[in-house]
Amino acid sequence: MPKARQECGTLPGMVHPSTCETEHPPLSKRWQRLLPGIVFIVFLLLYVFTAAPSIVELFDDSLEFQFVLPTFGIAHPTGYPLYTLVGGVWSHLLPFGNWAWRVNIFSAVAAAGAVALVFVLTQRLTARNEHSDVWGATAAAIAFGFGEVWWSQATVAEVYAMHNLLVAAILALALSLPSMDRSTADRRMALMLALVGLGLAHHRMIVLLLPGLAIYLLWTTPTLLRPRRVWLIWLAALLTPLLLYAYIPLRAAQGVVDLNGGYVNTWAGFWDHVLARRYTSFFAANELTHSYDAPGWLILWREQMGWMGVGLSVLGLGALADRRRRSGWVLIVLVLAANLIFTLNYRVGDPEVFLLPVFLCTAVLAGGGLALIRRWLQRRFTPPTSVMSLLLASIVLLLLGGIGRSAPVNRSADWFVHDYAVDMATVTFPENSRVIGIEGEMTALRYMQRAEQLGLAATPVVANAAEDRRSAVTASMAAGAPVYLTRELEGIDRVYSFTGEGPLVRVWPRGVVEERAPSRRVDLSLLDGRLLMEGYDLERLEWAGGPVVRITLYWRPLEPVDRDLKVSLRVVNEAGEPKMLRSGLPAVTDAYPLRQVARTPSWEKNIQVRDVYETKLPDDLIDAAVLVIVYDADTLAEVGRLNAPVP
Repeated sequence: MPKARQECGTLPGMVHPSTCETEHPPLSKRWQRLLPGIVFIVFLLLYVFTAAPSIVELFDDSLEFQFVLPTFGIAHPTGYPLYTLVGGVWSHLLPFGNWAWRVNIFSAVAAAGAVALVFVLTQRLTARNEHSDVWGATAAAIAFGFGEVWWSQATVAEVYAMHNLLVAAILALALSLPSMDRSTADRRMALMLALVGLGLAHHRMIVLLLPGLAIYLLWTTPTLLRPRRVWLIWLAALLTPLLLYAYIPLRAAQGVVDLNGGYVNTWAGFWDHVLARRYTSFFAANELTHSYDAPGWLILWREQMGWMGVGLSVLGLGALADRRRRSGWVLIVLVLAANLIFTLNYRVGDPEVFLLPVFLCTAVLAGGGLALIRRWLQRRFTPPTSVMSLLLASIVLLLLGGIGRSAPVNRSADWFVHDYAVDMATVTFPENSRVIGIEGEMTALRYMQRAEQLGLAATPVVANAAEDRRSAVTASMAAGAPVYLTRELEGIDRVYSFTGEGPLVRVWPRGVVEERAPSRRVDLSLLDGRLLMEGYDLERLEWAGGPVVRITLYWRPLEPVDRDLKVSLRVVNEAGEPKMLRSGLPAVTDAYPLRQVARTPSWEKNIQVRDVYETKLPDDLIDAAVLVIVYDADTLAEVGRLNAPVP
């Protein structure tokens, strides 16, 4: 019989199993207490250095939160008062960085805390003989903390980092209850219920923990559920955090409105908002639903953890056979199942983020799987260094993703949306201007107005539907206000005239535009003299995401243009070949004139059209020039070109 097996006392009459620790000495209790803090710091640094530097999306909730939190506004249903208040205070206490980045870092802090608690949670489930299993806890932290969906939520303003922080904290507290004396357990129970209440004041998915918690407590600590006076304290701990919802009507009474103006400050309106009654349709049908089939869900799971993590998670189900810890593992499986069933039936465009509690639980199972492997290795192999080498190799494979994990997330250089918003807000707006666009675009403009004090002469007008935008244009033009559009709008190209203004298009009465003289005159004749390019302006702009070149073309139709034209803008070398960006892509932009608001056949005879384009500049600008190619959108036949040196 192998010596290791004898010393561990696996047969009757042999030494107590705790003597195994003489071969594999545990970490001191001091180090065991320090390890979660170390995990927190490591993941905090990871998430901070890969966090988005500013606003990064126009069409999701992150932009809303980056605006709502620093202004203590009202978020969309359910209102998220805990997140709004804590994140709002955080954004004002952090003394540096722009508003959006500060809120992004708030997610990084919450996410790092959640990973540290996953480490603690797994320690408690895999502990043996009062010694924690550092290997299993490390595996769980890595499996969860490096998952693509989680990492993406840890680096931008969103509610899911805080939600899963609360999930992990509640589960960790629940697991500690059975080992405590009655008075300590009563206090921990009050704290756990207070966290549940805070969860209800944050994200209603916290209710998915309740069935598993109830079964676990009935199983492990039935005395907690006997009627006692302490129940009143527990009830108060649960319900008191719900008073945070009073924030919404109080702020509304101060004149604050939510971004789409949907909140009505009445009793019925309050409950509509808090209960998110209009969101219940997501259980039936949603045109934006992103559906996965069974293989698709498996691929998503593999992308988060790699095949190594998936395998350890499945192996971790074997921990259910452990009589001493079975109740805790059952709790993890029940929470996993409840969240999985909910997500499978919730029809939204981003079901991945609703699976984060599932990924958290599977990561804990992965830690349990590695703990089982460790114990198996210790019974069969000597010396201890051999076991440690195999475990270390497993951790490294898990850290690197093994096979199948998605690429690391790094938003730190993602300035595109920020630069677009700055470009929009720095248009020279006349007083009382109105910018008409969809909600995300207008939120970006409002953000720049409040956070950076840019574009203050413009009033953002949210109009998501094309018909609403058309009505807003008609009403604004009738009022004599300067009007700007962010995007195309079918049916208005022959009703008004237009000029490009940065990323926007200015709307003018038909045949009446403010003409300007180009800084560089060329008088390039196109289409047999029917279209004249009078000249251009060329400038270099230093954007946060890197330098760009902007060219404004001055067109004048001398006769009706009988074809749909497009423009290709290229940064080229002396040979006319496109120069390459750092991404390895050529510095090329292809677009319709006037952002597709008015195609060339709709242009009026003898009315000047200013048309704006931008493209990124490469690092190598030696002998660089901007090549402008005008071509037929249908046949792709070139109709003219212009070559201008890069400033």
